[in-house]
Amino acid sequence: MTSLVRTTVLATLLGAGTLASAQAGTLQFQGVDFTSSWSGNVLTLEIDAANPTGSWAGATSLGALQLKDLGSFDSVSLTAAPQGATNWTLSSNELNANGCTGGGHAGTSLCYSGAHVALTDDMVFQFTFSGGTPNPVAPQLKVNMFGPNGDQKVGSLMGEHVPVAAVPEPQTYAMMLGGLGLLGFMARRRKR
Repeated sequence: MTSLVRTTVLATLLGAGTLASAQAGTLQFQGVDFTSSWSGNVLTLEIDAANPTGSWAGATSLGALQLKDLGSFDSVSLTAAPQGATNWTLSSNELNANGCTGGGHAGTSLCYSGAHVALTDDMVFQFTFSGGTPNPVAPQLKVNMFGPNGDQKVGSLMGEHVPVAAVPEPQTYAMMLGGLGLLGFMARRRKR
């Protein structure tokens, strides 16, 4: 019976670890949280930026973001974005103080820029990739923050690697629940 209890506890901990991994993938920088996840061919980046601090303390809007070190891909599209950023322009150039105007990284980097978007919490960007072998394990993220004067850039570009959590597919949850159910059935059968 002790072996069964030990097996059940181990299975529960493994299941909890699988579920907890979907919550990982957060980078905190100067009062802003960047949370990312990868599912299928979609990379989701949520930015919580209602209260920036440090060199971003005066920032009121976001005008560009870049993700690089993404593996390789044939094309990418911005499939979800905060209002105002849905019409941002894609470039494979490096993000610098002047926007997406640096050196090119075609097929391994994306840089989106356009009309500035007011900083808030729950700013969600979704990027859908096709072709190639995208591998966004820890892409480097850069952002351009702007102050209330419109085109006046505020603070650093950041340039930090954001961890990306793989979101378990529905089949993973079904398999885990099936395994737990089987363990419960075996425990009940052993009691008899």
